[in-house]
Amino acid sequence: MRKIVLALLVFMLLGVAGCGGDKGINETGYSDEPLKDRQGNDLDSADAERMYKSAREFMVDEQPEKALRLYAEVQARFPFSPYAAQSEMESVTAHYKAEEFDAAVSGADRFIKQRPRNPHIDYIYYLRALSNYNRNETGILGGDPDKRDTSYLRQSFTDFSLLVQNYPQSVYRKDAQLHMIDIRNRLATFDVNVAEYYLRRHAYVAASRRAETVVSRYQGSDSVPRALEIMEESYAKLSLPDLAEDTRAILQASYPNYILHREEFYRQRAGDKPRYDLPDVGGAPAGGKPLDPDSAEGSNAG
Repeated sequence: MRKIVLALLVFMLLGVAGCGGDKGINETGYSDEPLKDRQGNDLDSADAERMYKSAREFMVDEQPEKALRLYAEVQARFPFSPYAAQSEMESVTAHYKAEEFDAAVSGADRFIKQRPRNPHIDYIYYLRALSNYNRNETGILGGDPDKRDTSYLRQSFTDFSLLVQNYPQSVYRKDAQLHMIDIRNRLATFDVNVAEYYLRRHAYVAASRRAETVVSRYQGSDSVPRALEIMEESYAKLSLPDLAEDTRAILQASYPNYILHREEFYRQRAGDKPRYDLPDVGGAPAGGKPLDPDSAEGSNAG
């Protein structure tokens, strides 16, 4: 009997706590406090246009949290007005500016699903990509985000790619391409770090496979030369001299300046003060010309 009474008491306490937690929250999910514009004027009886313009004023004033509530009210009170769709779209922007990246992605997904033919849909794809990009920067564990998890970074690359492919005339296309290059380089660095980890632990098969992924997937990245070195060393340790020699020849032929300036390359990559300006790692060596991997000189290199 005592156990039953105790259980009922717990349920009652939970019920009271639940009611208290919802106090003052309306159907939009925001506080039930009176609606005010930027000047403090009452908006509780305002029409859709005035409420929407007040939200825009908060956005201009760099107060996205306050704008979000008004955008939500416009959508809840005036769902069929021309301001509802605009408020829904600008809510994604407000979440992004408030650094609520999870909410920005959710809002973008919802907008894309419900309004795929909106004339500004490319902007929503752009915001979703930026939000996923920034989600990778704000993990709860701290430290280098690219050493924790790159799933958001990969999703961001996909989002930017969809924008570039589907909306070639978009004003956001160029910035999307620049972000894709940055993401490619970061993902390549991540995979090279993993390959390095395997190499240090003498897991040569795993090291070579991860390095091969970098070479095949991230051509143009400055991590490719190091990936080739890891492949060469792994093949040698696995008693595969022909593969090791071929890999060394490709490295010397494709990245002659990397071989010549390797130490300075990694000094600068680590953030040390440059001793001199580095040439393009894949360019011609000083005083020479690029090596052709199919030529006799390239074949005999190493």
